[in-house]
Amino acid sequence: MKNVPKIYPTNDLLFRKLMTSQDSPHILKAFVRDILGKEFKALIPRETYHIDSYKKSLKKTKLLRTEVDVLAVTEDGSQVTIEMQVHPHYFFEERAVFYLSKVFASPYGDKKVKTYIKKNNYSALCPAYGINILGFDLFEEDADAIQTFSLRNDKTYKPFLNKRKQRILTLCFFSLTNVNLEKSSAAYHWQRFFNTGEVSDDAPDYLKEAQRITDYHSMEREEQTMIMRVDKAQAIKDAEIAYAWEDGLEEGADMKAVEIALNMLEEKEPIEKIVKYTNLTIEQIEEIRTTLD
Repeated sequence: MKNVPKIYPTNDLLFRKLMTSQDSPHILKAFVRDILGKEFKALIPRETYHIDSYKKSLKKTKLLRTEVDVLAVTEDGSQVTIEMQVHPHYFFEERAVFYLSKVFASPYGDKKVKTYIKKNNYSALCPAYGINILGFDLFEEDADAIQTFSLRNDKTYKPFLNKRKQRILTLCFFSLTNVNLEKSSAAYHWQRFFNTGEVSDDAPDYLKEAQRITDYHSMEREEQTMIMRVDKAQAIKDAEIAYAWEDGLEEGADMKAVEIALNMLEEKEPIEKIVKYTNLTIEQIEEIRTTLD
């Protein structure tokens, strides 16, 4: 059998297949429970994975972006988003809040929602939960690998609840680089799985099944081709970042700043703005620009 490069579950296609396939809703539920600490009776993806629908989605987005969004609805109408963000983007914190707020507001006035009360558009709004899986450091090194935020009273820390006594917005960040996790926890096994594509013998059975689902050799030929295409695009992106960083930028420039600068240059952002959000010098940014030529 021909050898292939190691493909990790953070791969865009693999992650979406894992979380939204028709035969893996229990894996999606288990992941949300293990990371968010909340058990839902039902958690149904808005869009179910299929290779044809996946190919169509690539036409609407940049292939080099390895962003994966999963949107699922619970039995009570609450919505859960999951995003795999392997590399940093500037204004990522704002972006995470924006998408969570957008999902929360989406059912406004929808009379088909079961929570809707006649002539009250706000009654259609249900809690929204956002999980962001990060391949980079967003918080301090000594912080927990899982950080969860919700609306609370600043003085008493009492949560702000809706009329149904539910927390309205919950935003969670799960770091794949932070080692501050209990090794006996399910979250630790998820982190190992995403980072290596492998699970240990004492991992939960649903994670062993997740490993089988994302095994490259179990894929159809068309899926293998698409997986390699996505992975190759990311490899090219990583090489651009590494080259820009190593080509005289080691002093005073970290890898994260270089990647943000590359992303902003690709989006035609002005130099002054890039300087502001990366703390790089104009000379460093101009040098990074040469790697795109």
